[in-house]
Amino acid sequence: MGFLDLPAPVFSAMDGVLGMLPAFLRLSLWAVITAVISMFLYWRCSAQEKVGRAKERAVTARKKMATYDGHEFDEMWPLARESLAASAKHFTVVLGPAVLSSVPALMLIIWVSNHFSYTLPEAGAMISLEATPENALALKQIEWPGDNSPVEVQDSGGKPLFSLPLPAAVPVVHKKAWWNSLIGNPNGYLGEDASAAEVRLDLPRVSYLNFGPGWVRTWEFSYFLVLIICSLGIKVTFRIH
Repeated sequence: MGFLDLPAPVFSAMDGVLGMLPAFLRLSLWAVITAVISMFLYWRCSAQEKVGRAKERAVTARKKMATYDGHEFDEMWPLARESLAASAKHFTVVLGPAVLSSVPALMLIIWVSNHFSYTLPEAGAMISLEATPENALALKQIEWPGDNSPVEVQDSGGKPLFSLPLPAAVPVVHKKAWWNSLIGNPNGYLGEDASAAEVRLDLPRVSYLNFGPGWVRTWEFSYFLVLIICSLGIKVTFRIH
């Protein structure tokens, strides 16, 4: 488990309480929760009056630049310098609060990705496997086992790599990398001496909408659409700069 996965057990427990709701409603609710938490933290961490003044200064400077109709460089340069300075000031004022408020949102997004992207196959379903390098696996397809009859995935030399069924519906098992200290793989990792660096499994992708191209049906489209709409609604309603 990585640093950004620390709240994952809490999120999973909360989602378990919501288990009676359809998956799309649960996904949408998590998007709303993400928006509320991130916007609230940004509001609390930012000096709104200071941000408002910096924003107003930047807007005023840009308007002066846009309405300037002269051609003299010595007249235009002070306007350009003021516009750049005002924009830089606005950026530096909001950068810290934006980064701080994005950490809980990132934790939620990682958890949502792990829980709403794929589903585990039914016992007996045939699943394709793909390894890096390509010749590292003994089998390219395998029958998905039941919970009480685990099956080992082996490399081309017959050495066990990991067991099925997987602990989580995440379609990859790989060797541990430096970034796993931030984002862990809930399926665990391949051994350092494994002949495969990564094994990807063709798990069933979950569809949340019954229309549009494939990318519209994924969790990303619905989640981020609700997240953006809710965030903008909070920003406008509470006049957050």
